[in-house]
This record gives sequence, structure tokens and C-alpha cells, in this order.
Amino acid sequence: MKIAKRFKVMILIFTLIPTVSYGLSFSDWMIVMFHGLGLPSYVTCHGKVIDADTLKPIEGAVVWAIWMKCRPGIGSGSCGTGMAKEVLTDANGEWQITGPKGNDDPGFIRSIFGILVPWNESPEIGYYKPGYFPFNAKYVSSDFSAHAYVDKERNIEGIILIRWGDTEAEVKRNVEQSQKDGCVTLIPVKDPERKLRELDFNFRYPVEVKRVHDRTTDKTTYKVIGLKQAVAPEEKREARGLGINGIYSDADQPLLRKALKY
Repeated sequence: MKIAKRFKVMILIFTLIPTVSYGLSFSDWMIVMFHGLGLPSYVTCHGKVIDADTLKPIEGAVVWAIWMKCRPGIGSGSCGTGMAKEVLTDANGEWQITGPKGNDDPGFIRSIFGILVPWNESPEIGYYKPGYFPFNAKYVSSDFSAHAYVDKERNIEGIILIRWGDTEAEVKRNVEQSQKDGCVTLIPVKDPERKLRELDFNFRYPVEVKRVHDRTTDKTTYKVIGLKQAVAPEEKREARGLGINGIYSDADQPLLRKALKY
């Protein structure tokens, strides 16, 4: 009886101490116990949202991060919506969200124990502003994304710009090129992150570019997103309809829901 009682006390201690001391959920602590990976790591994703045509910062755009919670399954894993976080861009169009780093490759051990304790994938980031097309909602909208790229081993530095095009012909050409070589377009510049933060860049492809394999998988990389404004009434209706695709039915997204009612 004494042994059983002590065992119950130990379980209670191991459950409450990490939860109270570190703000961890019981499932997070179970991951720590089973995998010996230390305390769950957190990261800060950040960037800037601007108008794709004027290149002016957009204040009040909704930026959300969704973490998919996964469990192992036969043949493939099974994922559902986990935690969600939202913020509004400030007067400079900047934003930041801090949350779990996540893991897109859980490994063998975590996959096994994931039956009991699910794991979070790295966050999926979305952007929306009333009167603008949501980012990457359709190819021909002139929106774009840009982030700094530094490869010290190959002495390559610059800005990776993904801008499919302003016309059907440009989009077709750029998509075919990406499918053919599996690369992205790099504009060689010095101190690329500073240029992005200060918007010291025209977000257009110059004559001199490079094609590189983007090894940037870090979600904390500072990224500039250009949103295309919807002008005509029919464009605004279409933009709002596409924005609804950013809603996860079982996620807490009050800012996005409010923006879509605007």
C-alpha cells in the first residue's frame, strides 16, 4: 500500500512541477520525459506586410500562425488543427508571433510515442487585409514574398524573390522554370535583411539574377510579403471569398473572422 501511495505522489509531482514552473502542458512534459529532448523550444516568426504596388507598409493586416498537431498512423501520420495565434501589423507593417518551434520530421521515437503524446509541426503562416487579395491566393495577382538568403559555404548572399508575374505569360514562364530546375530566383545584394527591413529594394527581377536551391527552412527568417489590392467591387468580393480559406473551423481566429466581416 505504501509503495502504491508513493507512486501516486510521484506521478502528481512529475505532472504539476513542469506545468507550474515552466508553463508546459502535460503533453509537452510527457514528450520531455519520453524523448529526453529537454524543454520544448520556442521561436519568434517575424516580418513585414506591404502593398505589392506602392511598396508602402500595410497597417492592421491580420497575420496568423497555425500549428498542426499530429499523431502517427499506418502509412502516414494523422494531423489536425492545434494551437493558433494571431496579430495585427503595426504602422510599419511589421509583426511577430512567438510559439513552439515544431517539428516536421518527428523521427522514429517520437512517431512511436506520438500515439500517446502528439507533436506539433512547424507553424503555417497566413496573411490577410480587407480590400487585398490574400497572399498567394492565385498566381496572377502580382503578390510576392521575399526573404534574405546567405550561404557562407558558397559565398552567396542576396534576396530570394518569389513573384510569379503580372501576366499569364509571365506566370507560365516562371512556373515552368521552377518546375524544370527546382530552384528559386536570387537577386545578389549585400546585407539583404537590412534592405528588406528598410524596404531598400524594388521587389522586381533585375537582369542579373541567380537560380539557387533555397535551403531556408527556418520560419524565423525575416520575410516581406507584398499583397495585391482589390480595386473593383467584384475583385473585393473575390478577395474576401478567398480570404475565408484561411479560416480553420476548429481554431481560435477572432481577428481574421472580424476582418472578413469588414
